[in-house]
Amino acid sequence: MADVFISYASADRERARVISERLSSLGHSVWWDRTIPPGRIFDEVIQEALAAAKCVVVLWSETSVRSNWVKTEASDGMARHRLVPALIDNVPPPMEFRRVQAANLTNWSGEPDHPEFAGLVQAVGRLVSAAPTDTAKSDHPAPSRAPATLPSAPASSTPARWGPRWVLGVIALVLVAGAVIYLAQRPREQGSQVTQAEQRRDTGPSDATSPGRTQLPTTSSPGAADAPRSVAGRMNLIAPENGGQMLAASSEGWAYVVDGKEDTGTWVDTGMAVFGFKDGRAATFDTFTMLIPDSAGTNVRDFELSSGNEGPTGRFEPIGKFSTQNVRMIKQPFQEFRFSPVTAKYFKIRTLKNHDGSEAVRAFEMQLLGKLD
Repeated sequence: MADVFISYASADRERARVISERLSSLGHSVWWDRTIPPGRIFDEVIQEALAAAKCVVVLWSETSVRSNWVKTEASDGMARHRLVPALIDNVPPPMEFRRVQAANLTNWSGEPDHPEFAGLVQAVGRLVSAAPTDTAKSDHPAPSRAPATLPSAPASSTPARWGPRWVLGVIALVLVAGAVIYLAQRPREQGSQVTQAEQRRDTGPSDATSPGRTQLPTTSSPGAADAPRSVAGRMNLIAPENGGQMLAASSEGWAYVVDGKEDTGTWVDTGMAVFGFKDGRAATFDTFTMLIPDSAGTNVRDFELSSGNEGPTGRFEPIGKFSTQNVRMIKQPFQEFRFSPVTAKYFKIRTLKNHDGSEAVRAFEMQLLGKLD
């Protein structure tokens, strides 16, 4: 992986390319091009490159200071003491990054001897040469630090002497854990009616039809594979294989939420997407589902749905605002949201907040269940 990670907004791609070329000419390996290889997941590739980088160069511009994606990458670099910020527009960095001195490249046109660019190069070189660890100043080689993690063991102890006891202890723990899991599973396997009764108690009898309320998935809730046949006459209207089309969106990443793959999450932030149905026809729908694969602060929390008939950019009527639960439902990971039946030609979803309360929202597979008119 590359030593230097350049974080920038897509509008600043050309300036990022110039900085990348200059740093590469000085012998640094640079990751900056966000073109993702076929078969790879976009955010996973970026996370791998960011984690492997010894230096994170963040380009602050009029666009990037509003980008949650860039601010997230900058936060990672600052937390690991790997951040080297640079101003490419005359704007102040976001508040949380103003304590870190930034190179002023607002008047830089690519010359290698520019004093501010030279300062950036010096900072990059210092971080790259200091890697791989922050403990390079230690006089002891890295392997000698391992025994220090076991301060209670005397220096003359013989690990082989204690081996059998450790093995027996681990076996005992595994057996106890297995018993606990078995006992925990039995009520769920033998008492599904109790589980559903508890859900009705928590959500109330009107949740299945009231807009704006979260309906907990039950064993009959449709999933990614069985959505078209879960209820007679209904299917996932926004799935490409059923003729659904994404007609407008705040970013191309929204295409990942309807690609049929449960492991392709994407950053949508506070954004929106508009979908049309097969052959431009109208459809009647009453259920929306969203995959929540695990508990994470970046998962979608609040979102709103609306429908329209005047085109992808025309007027939309609200369906309701909804909130997810930040937990994976084991039997059915698609959380279900029901509302009164709506007939329309277009469907819009807008994400509002994540579970951390910020606008850096990550979304996964989504479905709109209904039938074509």
